[in-house]
Amino acid sequence: MPEVIGGRAAEVEPSLRDKMLRDSQVLVLPDGSRVGFAEYGDAGGAPVLALHGAPASRVMFAAADAAAKTHRLRILAPDRPGYGLTPFKSEPTLAHRTQWLHAVVDALHLDRFGVLGISGGSPYAVALAAAMPHRVAALALVSPMGPVADYTASADAKLDPLSYLHDRFFLHLPYRTWLSHPLGEISAWMFRHGPEMFTGLMPKLSSATDSHILAKPEVAQLMRSMTLEAFRQGGSGSTADMEIFGRPWGVQFADIAAPTIVWQGADDTVVPPQAARWLARQIPDCRLHMLEETGHFWIFEHVDEVVGAVAALMSQPRNAEVRVS
Repeated sequence: MPEVIGGRAAEVEPSLRDKMLRDSQVLVLPDGSRVGFAEYGDAGGAPVLALHGAPASRVMFAAADAAAKTHRLRILAPDRPGYGLTPFKSEPTLAHRTQWLHAVVDALHLDRFGVLGISGGSPYAVALAAAMPHRVAALALVSPMGPVADYTASADAKLDPLSYLHDRFFLHLPYRTWLSHPLGEISAWMFRHGPEMFTGLMPKLSSATDSHILAKPEVAQLMRSMTLEAFRQGGSGSTADMEIFGRPWGVQFADIAAPTIVWQGADDTVVPPQAARWLARQIPDCRLHMLEETGHFWIFEHVDEVVGAVAALMSQPRNAEVRVS
Protein backbone atom coordinates (compact mmCIF):
# COMPACT_ATOMS: atom_id res chain seq x y z
CA MET A 1 0.00 0.00 0.00
CA PRO A 2 1.56 3.37 -0.93
CA GLU A 3 2.52 5.73 1.84
CA VAL A 4 1.57 9.41 1.67
CA ILE A 5 4.18 11.99 2.60
CA GLY A 6 3.19 15.49 3.61
CA GLY A 7 -0.18 15.07 5.31
CA ARG A 8 -3.33 12.91 5.41
CA ALA A 9 -4.71 12.20 1.97
CA ALA A 10 -8.15 13.48 3.00
CA GLU A 11 -6.73 16.96 3.59
CA VAL A 12 -5.63 17.59 -0.01
CA GLU A 13 -7.44 17.90 -3.31
CA PRO A 14 -7.75 14.70 -5.41
CA SER A 15 -5.23 15.69 -8.11
CA LEU A 16 -2.57 16.50 -5.52
CA ARG A 17 -3.40 13.34 -3.57
CA ASP A 18 -2.88 11.25 -6.70
CA LYS A 19 0.48 12.92 -7.31
CA MET A 20 1.60 12.31 -3.73
CA LEU A 21 0.61 8.65 -4.00
CA ARG A 22 2.57 8.24 -7.23
CA ASP A 23 5.61 10.08 -5.89
CA SER A 24 5.86 8.36 -2.51
CA GLN A 25 5.04 4.68 -2.79
CA VAL A 26 6.65 1.99 -0.66
CA LEU A 27 7.35 -1.54 -1.82
CA VAL A 28 7.97 -4.33 0.71
CA LEU A 29 10.42 -6.99 -0.46
CA PRO A 30 10.14 -10.68 0.56
CA ASP A 31 12.79 -10.19 3.26
CA GLY A 32 10.67 -7.44 4.84
CA SER A 33 12.86 -4.54 3.72
CA ARG A 34 11.22 -1.43 2.29
CA VAL A 35 11.90 0.38 -0.98
CA GLY A 36 10.60 3.85 -1.78
CA PHE A 37 9.64 4.39 -5.38
CA ALA A 38 7.71 6.71 -7.68
CA GLU A 39 5.64 5.91 -10.74
CA TYR A 40 5.19 8.26 -13.70
CA GLY A 41 3.80 8.17 -17.20
CA ASP A 42 1.23 5.73 -18.56
CA ALA A 43 0.13 3.16 -15.96
CA GLY A 44 -0.59 0.71 -18.78
CA GLY A 45 2.55 1.45 -20.76
CA ALA A 46 5.73 -0.52 -21.31
CA PRO A 47 7.68 -0.59 -18.00
CA VAL A 48 10.97 1.24 -17.62
CA LEU A 49 13.06 0.99 -14.45
CA ALA A 50 14.56 4.46 -13.97
CA LEU A 51 17.67 4.81 -11.79
CA HIS A 52 18.47 8.22 -10.37
CA GLY A 53 21.78 10.05 -10.11
CA ALA A 54 23.90 10.80 -7.05
CA PRO A 55 22.91 12.52 -4.89
CA ALA A 56 19.33 12.40 -6.16
CA SER A 57 16.14 10.41 -5.64
CA ARG A 58 13.09 8.91 -7.26
CA VAL A 59 11.36 12.29 -7.73
CA MET A 60 13.88 13.44 -10.35
CA PHE A 61 11.83 11.47 -12.89
CA ALA A 62 8.78 13.69 -12.34
CA ALA A 63 10.29 15.70 -15.21
CA ALA A 64 9.60 12.75 -17.52
CA ASP A 65 5.93 12.26 -16.55
CA ALA A 66 4.34 14.03 -19.52
CA ALA A 67 6.78 12.60 -22.07
CA ALA A 68 6.28 9.08 -20.70
CA LYS A 69 2.52 9.45 -21.10
CA THR A 70 2.98 10.62 -24.69
CA HIS A 71 5.24 7.68 -25.53
CA ARG A 72 3.20 5.17 -23.50
CA LEU A 73 5.90 4.26 -21.01
CA ARG A 74 5.41 3.39 -17.36
CA ILE A 75 8.38 4.76 -15.42
CA LEU A 76 9.17 3.06 -12.10
CA ALA A 77 11.84 4.91 -10.14
CA PRO A 78 13.16 3.39 -6.89
CA ASP A 79 15.25 5.19 -4.30
CA ARG A 80 18.56 3.40 -3.78
CA PRO A 81 19.43 2.38 -0.21
CA GLY A 82 20.14 5.42 1.95
CA TYR A 83 18.18 7.78 -0.30
CA GLY A 84 14.64 9.07 0.10
CA LEU A 85 12.28 6.42 1.47
CA THR A 86 14.64 3.44 1.19
CA PRO A 87 16.56 2.59 4.38
CA PHE A 88 20.32 2.20 4.08
CA LYS A 89 21.68 -1.30 3.45
CA SER A 90 25.18 -2.31 4.47
CA GLU A 91 27.76 -3.85 2.12
CA PRO A 92 27.64 -1.10 -0.51
CA THR A 93 29.00 -2.98 -3.52
CA LEU A 94 27.77 -3.01 -7.09
CA ALA A 95 27.12 -6.76 -6.86
CA HIS A 96 24.93 -6.40 -3.75
CA ARG A 97 23.02 -3.45 -5.22
CA THR A 98 22.44 -5.48 -8.40
CA GLN A 99 20.96 -8.34 -6.35
CA TRP A 100 18.81 -5.79 -4.55
CA LEU A 101 17.52 -4.38 -7.85
CA HIS A 102 16.77 -7.92 -9.03
CA ALA A 103 14.55 -8.31 -5.96
CA VAL A 104 12.91 -4.95 -6.67
CA VAL A 105 11.93 -5.80 -10.27
CA ASP A 106 10.66 -9.21 -9.12
CA ALA A 107 8.52 -7.57 -6.44
CA LEU A 108 7.17 -5.13 -9.05
CA HIS A 109 6.29 -8.15 -11.22
CA LEU A 110 8.26 -6.87 -14.21
CA ASP A 111 8.83 -9.57 -16.81
CA ARG A 112 10.48 -7.61 -19.64
CA PHE A 113 11.37 -4.00 -19.07
CA GLY A 114 13.66 -1.19 -20.13
CA VAL A 115 16.32 0.34 -17.89
CA LEU A 116 17.20 4.05 -17.86
CA GLY A 117 20.24 5.18 -15.89
CA ILE A 118 20.93 8.86 -15.29
CA SER A 119 24.47 9.87 -14.28
CA GLY A 120 25.23 7.96 -11.05
CA GLY A 121 22.39 5.54 -11.73
CA SER A 122 24.23 4.19 -14.77
CA PRO A 123 26.55 1.67 -13.05
CA TYR A 124 23.49 -0.03 -11.55
CA ALA A 125 21.65 0.07 -14.88
CA VAL A 126 24.56 -1.57 -16.71
CA ALA A 127 25.11 -4.20 -14.02
CA LEU A 128 21.41 -5.12 -13.98
CA ALA A 129 21.30 -5.41 -17.79
CA ALA A 130 24.27 -7.79 -17.67
CA ALA A 131 22.73 -9.83 -14.84
CA MET A 132 19.26 -10.11 -16.45
CA PRO A 133 19.89 -10.26 -20.22
CA HIS A 134 16.66 -12.15 -20.97
CA ARG A 135 14.46 -9.63 -19.17
CA VAL A 136 16.05 -6.24 -19.94
CA ALA A 137 14.59 -5.16 -23.28
CA ALA A 138 16.48 -1.87 -23.65
CA LEU A 139 19.25 0.04 -21.89
CA ALA A 140 19.60 3.84 -22.00
CA LEU A 141 22.36 5.79 -20.24
CA VAL A 142 22.33 9.58 -19.89
CA SER A 143 25.55 11.37 -18.91
CA PRO A 144 26.69 8.10 -17.33
CA MET A 145 29.07 7.65 -14.45
CA GLY A 146 31.41 5.24 -16.21
CA PRO A 147 33.69 2.54 -14.77
CA VAL A 148 36.57 4.85 -13.87
CA ALA A 149 38.70 2.17 -12.18
CA ASP A 150 38.31 -0.19 -15.13
CA TYR A 151 38.99 2.63 -17.55
CA THR A 152 42.19 3.77 -15.83
CA ALA A 153 43.49 0.20 -16.03
CA SER A 154 42.89 0.15 -19.81
CA ALA A 155 45.25 1.09 -22.63
CA ASP A 156 42.90 3.93 -23.61
CA ALA A 157 43.58 5.77 -20.36
CA LYS A 158 47.26 6.12 -21.22
CA LEU A 159 46.29 8.17 -24.26
CA ASP A 160 43.40 10.06 -22.63
CA PRO A 161 43.74 10.03 -18.82
CA LEU A 162 41.15 11.28 -16.37
CA SER A 163 41.47 14.88 -15.27
CA TYR A 164 43.29 15.41 -11.99
CA LEU A 165 40.06 16.41 -10.20
CA HIS A 166 38.12 13.40 -11.48
CA ASP A 167 40.97 11.10 -10.48
CA ARG A 168 41.12 12.51 -6.94
CA PHE A 169 37.35 12.68 -6.47
CA PHE A 170 36.36 9.25 -7.80
CA LEU A 171 39.44 7.10 -7.21
CA HIS A 172 40.97 8.46 -4.01
CA LEU A 173 38.44 10.31 -1.82
CA PRO A 174 35.99 7.34 -1.50
CA TYR A 175 38.72 5.20 0.08
CA ARG A 176 39.29 7.80 2.79
CA THR A 177 36.08 7.08 4.66
CA TRP A 178 37.30 9.01 7.69
CA LEU A 179 36.88 12.08 5.47
CA SER A 180 34.17 11.14 2.95
CA HIS A 181 31.58 9.98 5.50
CA PRO A 182 31.69 13.16 7.66
CA LEU A 183 31.69 15.28 4.49
CA GLY A 184 28.62 13.43 3.26
CA GLU A 185 26.74 14.02 6.51
CA ILE A 186 27.77 17.70 6.68
CA SER A 187 26.69 18.22 3.06
CA ALA A 188 23.33 16.59 3.74
CA TRP A 189 22.75 18.73 6.86
CA MET A 190 23.72 21.94 5.08
CA PHE A 191 21.49 21.24 2.08
CA ARG A 192 18.48 20.37 4.25
CA HIS A 193 18.90 23.67 6.10
CA GLY A 194 19.55 25.86 3.06
CA PRO A 195 18.29 24.25 -0.16
CA GLU A 196 17.53 27.55 -1.89
CA MET A 197 21.05 28.82 -1.24
CA PHE A 198 22.63 25.68 -2.76
CA THR A 199 20.40 25.56 -5.84
CA GLY A 200 21.05 29.28 -6.31
CA LEU A 201 24.79 28.68 -6.19
CA MET A 202 24.81 25.76 -8.61
CA PRO A 203 24.52 27.83 -11.83
CA LYS A 204 27.36 30.07 -10.63
CA LEU A 205 29.64 27.12 -9.85
CA SER A 206 28.81 25.10 -12.97
CA SER A 207 30.33 25.19 -16.42
CA ALA A 208 28.97 27.63 -18.98
CA THR A 209 27.23 24.77 -20.82
CA ASP A 210 25.27 23.82 -17.68
CA SER A 211 24.72 27.14 -15.90
CA HIS A 212 21.85 28.42 -18.08
CA ILE A 213 19.98 25.12 -17.61
CA LEU A 214 20.39 25.08 -13.83
CA ALA A 215 19.27 28.72 -13.62
CA LYS A 216 15.82 27.88 -15.01
CA PRO A 217 13.22 28.09 -12.20
CA GLU A 218 11.59 24.75 -13.04
CA VAL A 219 14.98 23.00 -13.05
CA ALA A 220 16.02 24.66 -9.79
CA GLN A 221 12.76 23.52 -8.18
CA LEU A 222 13.26 19.93 -9.33
CA MET A 223 16.88 19.94 -8.13
CA ARG A 224 15.71 21.14 -4.70
CA SER A 225 13.00 18.50 -4.46
CA MET A 226 15.10 15.56 -5.57
CA THR A 227 18.11 16.54 -3.45
CA LEU A 228 16.06 17.16 -0.30
CA GLU A 229 14.67 13.65 -0.73
CA ALA A 230 18.18 12.34 -1.43
CA PHE A 231 19.34 13.71 1.94
CA ARG A 232 16.18 12.80 3.87
CA GLN A 233 18.17 10.21 5.88
CA GLY A 234 21.52 12.00 5.77
CA GLY A 235 24.50 11.37 3.52
CA SER A 236 24.72 7.57 3.64
CA GLY A 237 23.29 7.02 0.16
CA SER A 238 25.74 9.35 -1.55
CA THR A 239 28.82 8.10 0.30
CA ALA A 240 27.89 4.50 -0.53
CA ASP A 241 27.55 5.46 -4.19
CA MET A 242 30.97 7.10 -4.15
CA GLU A 243 32.58 3.97 -2.73
CA ILE A 244 30.94 1.87 -5.46
CA PHE A 245 31.92 4.30 -8.23
CA GLY A 246 35.61 4.16 -7.29
CA ARG A 247 35.95 0.36 -7.50
CA PRO A 248 36.22 -1.94 -10.53
CA TRP A 249 32.71 -2.90 -11.59
CA GLY A 250 33.26 -6.61 -12.13
CA VAL A 251 30.56 -6.59 -14.82
CA GLN A 252 30.64 -8.88 -17.83
CA PHE A 253 29.70 -6.30 -20.44
CA ALA A 254 29.49 -8.96 -23.16
CA ASP A 255 26.49 -10.47 -21.35
CA ILE A 256 24.34 -7.41 -22.12
CA ALA A 257 21.86 -8.42 -24.82
CA ALA A 258 19.69 -5.30 -24.81
CA PRO A 259 20.03 -2.64 -27.52
CA THR A 260 21.71 0.30 -25.83
CA ILE A 261 22.06 4.06 -26.28
CA VAL A 262 24.59 6.22 -24.45
CA TRP A 263 24.33 10.02 -24.49
CA GLN A 264 27.38 11.91 -23.24
CA GLY A 265 28.18 15.61 -23.31
CA ALA A 266 31.68 16.38 -24.57
CA ASP A 267 32.01 19.27 -22.08
CA ASP A 268 30.73 17.35 -19.04
CA THR A 269 32.72 18.33 -15.95
CA VAL A 270 30.68 16.25 -13.46
CA VAL A 271 31.50 12.76 -14.78
CA PRO A 272 34.49 11.80 -16.96
CA PRO A 273 33.46 11.67 -20.65
CA GLN A 274 36.39 9.32 -21.37
CA ALA A 275 34.90 6.62 -19.15
CA ALA A 276 31.50 6.96 -20.83
CA ARG A 277 33.02 6.55 -24.29
CA TRP A 278 34.99 3.52 -23.13
CA LEU A 279 31.87 2.00 -21.56
CA ALA A 280 29.94 2.35 -24.83
CA ARG A 281 32.65 0.41 -26.65
CA GLN A 282 32.37 -2.48 -24.18
CA ILE A 283 28.62 -3.00 -24.65
CA PRO A 284 27.96 -5.22 -27.69
CA ASP A 285 24.85 -3.57 -29.17
CA CYS A 286 25.39 0.10 -28.38
CA ARG A 287 25.02 3.45 -30.09
CA LEU A 288 27.01 6.34 -28.60
CA HIS A 289 25.85 9.93 -29.03
CA MET A 290 28.67 12.34 -28.17
CA LEU A 291 27.06 15.76 -27.77
CA GLU A 292 29.39 18.64 -28.65
CA GLU A 293 29.35 21.82 -26.56
CA THR A 294 27.12 20.04 -24.07
CA GLY A 295 27.53 19.55 -20.32
CA HIS A 296 26.08 17.22 -17.70
CA PHE A 297 22.55 18.55 -17.23
CA TRP A 298 21.44 18.77 -20.88
CA ILE A 299 18.77 16.13 -20.20
CA PHE A 300 16.52 18.76 -18.57
CA GLU A 301 16.10 20.39 -21.99
CA HIS A 302 15.74 17.13 -23.92
CA VAL A 303 13.51 14.91 -21.78
CA ASP A 304 11.01 14.20 -24.55
CA GLU A 305 13.79 13.31 -26.98
CA VAL A 306 15.35 10.82 -24.57
CA VAL A 307 12.04 9.26 -23.51
CA GLY A 308 11.05 8.91 -27.16
CA ALA A 309 14.35 7.20 -27.93
CA VAL A 310 13.83 4.78 -25.03
CA ALA A 311 10.36 3.92 -26.36
CA ALA A 312 11.78 3.32 -29.85
CA LEU A 313 14.58 1.20 -28.41
CA MET A 314 12.11 -1.01 -26.56
CA SER A 315 10.12 -1.64 -29.74
CA GLN A 316 13.25 -2.58 -31.67
CA PRO A 317 13.65 -6.27 -32.64
CA ARG A 318 16.14 -8.10 -30.46
CA ASN A 319 19.67 -8.36 -31.80
CA ALA A 320 19.09 -5.64 -34.40
CA GLU A 321 22.39 -4.23 -35.55
CA VAL A 322 23.36 -0.91 -33.94
CA ARG A 323 26.61 0.89 -34.63
CA VAL A 324 28.82 2.58 -32.04
CA SER A 325 29.86 5.97 -33.34
